[in-house]
Amino acid sequence: MALPPWLLPLLACPRCGAGLEGFSCSRCGVRYPLRGPFLDLRTGKEQPLLALVNHFPLTAWGYDAWRRRSTALLSGGTLTFSEERALLCSWLLPRGGPFLDVGTGTGVYREALGERAVGLDPSPAFLKVAARRRPGPYLLGHGEALPFREGSFGGVAIGPTWNEFQDPRRAALEARRVLREGGRLFGMLLLGPGASLGLYRPGEEAFVNLLEVVGFRTELRRYGKLGLVFAEAAVP
Repeated sequence: MALPPWLLPLLACPRCGAGLEGFSCSRCGVRYPLRGPFLDLRTGKEQPLLALVNHFPLTAWGYDAWRRRSTALLSGGTLTFSEERALLCSWLLPRGGPFLDVGTGTGVYREALGERAVGLDPSPAFLKVAARRRPGPYLLGHGEALPFREGSFGGVAIGPTWNEFQDPRRAALEARRVLREGGRLFGMLLLGPGASLGLYRPGEEAFVNLLEVVGFRTELRRYGKLGLVFAEAAVP
C-alpha cells in the first residue's frame, strides 16, 4: 500500500508512541500488518454489537444513504447534511492541514477536508467502501489509540463515532495529543439524556466538561438531538 509522503512522518506506534520504520515500531518492535490494502494499526476494542454491525459489508454499502438523511432527521429539520459539512470545513480548513478524520466510515468528512486528510476507522468493510467511493489515504485504527505523533495535525474531525467509543475521555485526550497548539476539533454526536443501546450519549454540559478538562476551549451547538462541537486546543 502506498501512503502519501506527507503522511509517513506522522505515523507512530499506537502502543508506545515511538516512530515507525516501515511498518514496524522502532522501540517495541511490533510489526503492523496489511489487511488488504490498509495498514492495520488497531490496538483497542470496540462495543461488541457495534463492531459486528460495522464489519458487515451491507451496512457499509448502505451507510451513505443513511448519512445523507440522518442529520436532518435527528436535528428535527434544523440542520442538513450539506450544512453540517460546510460547518466542518469552515471550522477546520482555516487552520491548515494536515487533517485527521477519526471514525471516517465511508470517508465523507475526509473527502471534504481535501488531499492532505487521512481517514481512520476500525472497520475494513467501511474502508473498502470509502476507498472505492472517495479515494485517498485510509488506515485501520481506533480513536482511543491514535497511531500518530504528538502535534501532527492542524485539525481533527470526529463524527458520530463519538457515540461508539468505549472510552470517550481517552478519545478526547488522543485528539488533543495529536493536534498542534491552536489546532481545532470538529465533532458531531447524538446527545443525551444518557447511555442507550450501548451508545455513549452525554448531556451538553457533561460533554463540554469532558473536552475542557483534557485541554480544549469548547463550544457545543445543539440541533434537535444532535450536538456539533467546535473546539480549539488551548495553549497551556
